[in-house]
Amino acid sequence: MRDSSFSSPFGNRRDSLLAAPRPPLDSHSTPASEDMAMQRLCDVVREKRGVDLALYSDSYLKRRLVLQLKSKGCASLEEFAKLLSSDVQEIDLFLESLIVRVTEFFRSPATFEALEKRIFPALLARKRAEFSHVIRCWSAGCSSGEEPYSLGILIREALKKEKERFSALVFATDMDQKSLTMARRGVFERKRLMRVRQDWKDAYFEKEGEGYRVREEIRRIVIYRTHNLQDPPPFRNLDLILFRNVLIYLKPDLQRSLLITFLEILNPGGYLVLGRTEGGAGVVPPQYEVIEAAERIYRRPLSENEFRPLGSSFSKV
Repeated sequence: MRDSSFSSPFGNRRDSLLAAPRPPLDSHSTPASEDMAMQRLCDVVREKRGVDLALYSDSYLKRRLVLQLKSKGCASLEEFAKLLSSDVQEIDLFLESLIVRVTEFFRSPATFEALEKRIFPALLARKRAEFSHVIRCWSAGCSSGEEPYSLGILIREALKKEKERFSALVFATDMDQKSLTMARRGVFERKRLMRVRQDWKDAYFEKEGEGYRVREEIRRIVIYRTHNLQDPPPFRNLDLILFRNVLIYLKPDLQRSLLITFLEILNPGGYLVLGRTEGGAGVVPPQYEVIEAAERIYRRPLSENEFRPLGSSFSKV
């Protein structure tokens, strides 16, 4: 249930989308008529599916719209908006076109190596010192599940000698139901496992048909749920957030809003991992500590005296 005390860092972004200068999508529209069509398109998608198109950067949204107009044979954005208004299945197909599913297990191996060899040892050492026994992670924008399952494998490996001492949860969210269905099923093509070490493949996967199924000991620590990034964060008190290869598709002001929110829901000393082409100076709020710049790994300061909340307010979950 949504908490009425939450003040969304996004607000209503449709107006900013409409106000942003952009060249016409087609040669049949005037700027005024295209703005009206864009407003209609935003209204229809939000009303029917609860998705705010202003979540996406203008350049990315325009590229997708140009492709959609061409594939649907629409001469103008107004015609495309009418198509979506008349057929909800077309809305689903359009939203499907906005989803990027380029993923695999242990994508960006250097990042996972940093997690395995440096981040998790430091995290576990702090947990022992604090007499804390729970590890909470969030894979935000998890797509079809390769990332959270990869994280689950790393955690299981890190806890091999301390299974009884620690419990771990990997929360995994996405707004796309099709991706979540694939993730929960836990069966993947062989090519998605190309970066999985053979000993880990033997330990954590079992052959199923032409693919591989993630074994139960990993699947039971990964919890999937639907979440729209425009909504209040579903978790708090997190030790690690993976938010990789999503930020680049978002507007700059939304990028900052999300990073502020993540900062506030991390535990002191909790880590944030972005994609290797994301983040950097001017994007990541200065309250984060840079832990590994090349791998875009950041940390909320350990000392509360070093941390100042940045304005998002929501009740604990």
